[in-house]
Amino acid sequence: MAMESVPESKTLHIPKLRRRWQILVLQLISTASLLMIMRRMNSVFGSCTEQFIEDSGGVDSTYWCPAYEHTRGVRYWSDSDTVDLFLPDFLHGLVDMSGNELSGDATFVAPVLLCMAITALWVYILHRPERIQLWINRIISWGFVAWMILPFLLSWIYQVVVAGPHLPFGNDNPNLNHIGKLWDPFMFVFEMVFLGIVFAPILAGLMGIWGLSKRMITWAVGYFLMVVGIHALLTFEGITEAVDVGLQPLPAQIGDATLYGGLFSPLSLTLISIAILIIVFMEAGLAVISHLEYAAMLPEDAKRNPEYVNQFNNVVNSHLVHMTTITGVVMLTTAIAIEFDDFLISLVGLLEGSQWSGQVRESLELQLTYGKVISAGLFLLVVAGMRFVLPWQRLTGIIETGMSRLRSD
Repeated sequence: MAMESVPESKTLHIPKLRRRWQILVLQLISTASLLMIMRRMNSVFGSCTEQFIEDSGGVDSTYWCPAYEHTRGVRYWSDSDTVDLFLPDFLHGLVDMSGNELSGDATFVAPVLLCMAITALWVYILHRPERIQLWINRIISWGFVAWMILPFLLSWIYQVVVAGPHLPFGNDNPNLNHIGKLWDPFMFVFEMVFLGIVFAPILAGLMGIWGLSKRMITWAVGYFLMVVGIHALLTFEGITEAVDVGLQPLPAQIGDATLYGGLFSPLSLTLISIAILIIVFMEAGLAVISHLEYAAMLPEDAKRNPEYVNQFNNVVNSHLVHMTTITGVVMLTTAIAIEFDDFLISLVGLLEGSQWSGQVRESLELQLTYGKVISAGLFLLVVAGMRFVLPWQRLTGIIETGMSRLRSD
């Protein structure tokens, strides 16, 4: 008796799986999170200090600081008298197609579309035969070398014929100094560096999501964390007293929790949202790769077996539900940990009938002014202590069982 098999469109072959709605939803979630990280990072780490701007000549002058923002660097580069930009301004996000100057989120549109186009081309090349990939790599390498050497040689030979023999450098006539054409490709690379401050992790992240590369996804996450770390280091008070590069430091105090029922302060919500978006981007992107790797390792018969297909669908569906639930729980517990000092002080304040409660309240206020690190540490100690009181595994098991029943119904 022949083994029952599923329709061809529902098998666990990689080309079929890449068109499944669950896989596409995970990839779209990861892509949206990546773009939202870029936007959040720009709003938090993308400005220079007012003093630095004033020292550089004011808002209307050309200035640049190593903030997470690309248009300032591109304008600084384009206003230089010795360098011309190779890409048009609308691809940099400086102007629209009509030539009107852009600002805000509109400056991201054209570079992001360029990153998406490069990603689509790269993914298309990945699915070509190895021989074609080899030839494409050779063409790109030879093209870069030709771009560097051919304009230099052609201009030199032409001027030798017209003006007579001469060296390509050190001449009084600038038209006879051809050596500068050798550096044009490298100037283009430097131009890409200014765009890469913001869009290198976006390009790497998109390639990782849609090209199924764990290495590129983790590189993009590492880049974001590196930007946060470098910003914190360069805005540290001890560093800025010696060298001030103009970065806008974050407020020293996280502020009062005034949002969502006293759970979040505006600054903590912004920082927590960046962390949560990084988690979602990495979790959703790597989940797609892990699920497809599992399917690729299955025997050919198992890829058509209804039991394996149903099991794969259940795992992916459960992953979507768990990712949403766990992300919400992580955000909630992080907010509670940060504001745990306020919770303790409010709890003690409920006992304001005795002198002892007032003394404890003052003591807590005095101790917890040293920072939110103490508050988060106290929260961890309390949760760790509750492990011996509350059966966490039993509670989580009940929740998972309830979620399974809801999905089955």
